[in-house]
Amino acid sequence: MKNLIKSFLIVVMLLVNSCGEGITEPEPGRRDYVWEVDEINPGYESLYLGRIWGSSPNNVWAVGSSSWSATSIWHYDGIKWETDSIPRKVDPFAVFGLLPNEVWLGNANNTIWKYNGRSWYQFGEYAIESSYDNMVINYMDGISRDNIYAVGGFMRINSYHSKALIMKFNGIEWSFINIPQTDVVFTVVAVEPGSNILIIGGMVFDPKGFIAKVYCWDGKELKEIFSSLGGWTFVVRLGNEIFISHSSQIYKYSDKKLTLWMDNSGKGINGNIICGRSRNDFFIGGNNGIYHFNGKDCVVIYKTNLTIERGVIVRDNVFFIGIDYFNGKNYILHGKLK
Repeated sequence: MKNLIKSFLIVVMLLVNSCGEGITEPEPGRRDYVWEVDEINPGYESLYLGRIWGSSPNNVWAVGSSSWSATSIWHYDGIKWETDSIPRKVDPFAVFGLLPNEVWLGNANNTIWKYNGRSWYQFGEYAIESSYDNMVINYMDGISRDNIYAVGGFMRINSYHSKALIMKFNGIEWSFINIPQTDVVFTVVAVEPGSNILIIGGMVFDPKGFIAKVYCWDGKELKEIFSSLGGWTFVVRLGNEIFISHSSQIYKYSDKKLTLWMDNSGKGINGNIICGRSRNDFFIGGNNGIYHFNGKDCVVIYKTNLTIERGVIVRDNVFFIGIDYFNGKNYILHGKLK
């Protein structure tokens, strides 16, 4: 009997230890970055970079809408940023990849493009319903190369009405996912590891003001889990966890629900989470520039008046898009840990 009880206690102890390993607190993020700033010069063209992705510190892509398509795609090789100045049928609103020779470009002109390690080419052009004028892809995310998602909307010119869309790449082709008709434009998506549930941020264009939304899609049900008049939401995966930022609040996603995780009201930290490695190591926008949270406190890690659009972390490097809207200039802020 004693041996049976002892065996039972050992099993319980092992289970408790294994559960504890699953919720290990992430290490505090470091702040000893060395910074440099590069201006992206499109010549006389009007360029507004909006998305950035990279596979390594020597392979980073930044894209945005430009008055000339030849200046809308920029690449960093570890030394300098440059564009190949080739005109293409692109209007980039999303860039994402899992491999350096398989990078996807979502556009506002019904197309998806792909970089194969040598050049960009149009992967597909997609038919839209006659009641809409164009299709825009605003964001992409995925965990494996045969399970990548794109979100956006079907748009009407001179109208507040739109229709949400989700597309999936199955390793061979992109196709539309059949979802309930929803009058919202999806703006961002994060795939939850394990469950493969999509957590999606969106915007309703209403004459009274923009309405920020968050949905989750489990393959069967599109469930609204957040709605707020004013501002916008950003969804980000930090490690294996999903967080949503809106105004000064940060919410944690779990089991198709959001719970308030951090309230930065009155602290001047009113931007969205830009990017991060974990819940104890992420960057967020604020009144004085880019703030960093290390699990204990939020401090300004880079002071700037630029509007920080997006960022990406690659190994010990972080890259941010900074826009000077008043002067129409684009910058890349590059931080590297010592």
